Amino acid sequence: MKQVLVNVPLNDSQKERFKAISKDYEFIFKDEMKDTKDISVIIGNISVTRLKEFEKLEWLQTSAVGVDKYIKKGVLKEDTILTNAVDVHTKEVAEHCLAMLLAMVKKLYIYHDDQKAHIWKDEGQVKEISKLKVTIVGLGNIGSHLAKQLKALGVYVIGVKRTLIEKPDYIDELYTNKDLDLAISDADAVVSILPGIRENEGIFTYERFSKMRKDAIFINVGRGNLCSSETVRRVLNDKLIGAMSLDVFEKEPLTKDDPLWEQENLIITPHAAGNYHLDSAFEAFLDLCEDNLRRYIRKEPLRHVVEERE
Repeated sequence: MKQVLVNVPLNDSQKERFKAISKDYEFIFKDEMKDTKDISVIIGNISVTRLKEFEKLEWLQTSAVGVDKYIKKGVLKEDTILTNAVDVHTKEVAEHCLAMLLAMVKKLYIYHDDQKAHIWKDEGQVKEISKLKVTIVGLGNIGSHLAKQLKALGVYVIGVKRTLIEKPDYIDELYTNKDLDLAISDADAVVSILPGIRENEGIFTYERFSKMRKDAIFINVGRGNLCSSETVRRVLNDKLIGAMSLDVFEKEPLTKDDPLWEQENLIITPHAAGNYHLDSAFEAFLDLCEDNLRRYIRKEPLRHVVEERE
């Protein structure tokens, strides 16, 4: 009998939901696994170092959108299907970006620092939301959802995609990656939602930040390898731009003595933008897993297959 490892935390009713999918498969739940030899499906992220234990693995359904570590050469066998959780985290990541943008434009992060230091001080002028110009780099599901939210607030939205498409109504200007410098040059804020694939590594260099406005805000919810920690420190120390909000980093978690903790004009969140903090996001993930499992059993094409491998 084939086994399915469900490597995400579930309550009893959610476990029963999986068991009801098929009586021909044995479902093993998180922290119950004893033997890996008959596991052919894994639902949820798992350590790359452990993958070699699963000799019969046919399909890995990740619980994340980013699958950088799984597409590296030698991590998965060539015939192992890889699917990700595209669109599951769309609302929560987009809302995180929106919240960070508003907090930074209205200087709430500065007032919070003043509060901790017991300083009563007016920090001066802020910007009007409806007069902002925001560039979204990575106009996939999350970027498009964010663009629609911003457009509803009257924001002028610039989009950047890898390949050119017909410009959607919620985008005012559309560029490809080759025109990234132009797209970010006059923006009040730049939001990066790019994946961490090889071509994007280090895409936000010191020189690129120097092409942005001095009062610009940079928000990164894509991957930490898009911008090195050293670049972050140099850019903020040299005041190339106004402030940053980072949810992703080169090495996670940040160590307690990492200098970024003390960096001025920086908001740090611990890779929490898309970590199933919305109940609706986890429910959407379970729906995706159930649908894909039924497709797998019927030998039908799976949703959100990742074809790219290094």
